Amino acid sequence: MKRIALCISAMSVATAGFCGVGQYSDATICYIYKQDTLQKKLTCRYDVVEGAAMSYSFRQVSYTLPGFGKMATSNQANYNDRNEVTGWTTTVNDEPAIIRYRAPSSKKVVSQTYAESGKEVLQCYLSTTSQWEICSE
Repeated sequence: MKRIALCISAMSVATAGFCGVGQYSDATICYIYKQDTLQKKLTCRYDVVEGAAMSYSFRQVSYTLPGFGKMATSNQANYNDRNEVTGWTTTVNDEPAIIRYRAPSSKKVVSQTYAESGKEVLQCYLSTTSQWEICSE
């Protein structure tokens, strides 16, 4: 019985060494779109919780939008033993969503290739159901 308890304790410590979670809060400028039309630009607060383990990672952001309410975004990814993504889920207010990018000056949608080129972009979460979108600086 002592060996089983020792084994379980050792596994718990070993598993805990491969994961981490962090959280933080701040303020920024948010842009709210509905069907590609800007509805509101405002200063907003956000709370972030993010973490990862050997085969899973997540990031959840809750935005407080004065005079508008709240919006929440979430990303979750699963990985295999070769660290390849095997599944990905993105949501806005628990609705299926995609991540896309906008140019900061024109607010026009730009490609992922443009975003990966190192140029400044706004990262946006677009609900594929309701067409609500939130972008933040």
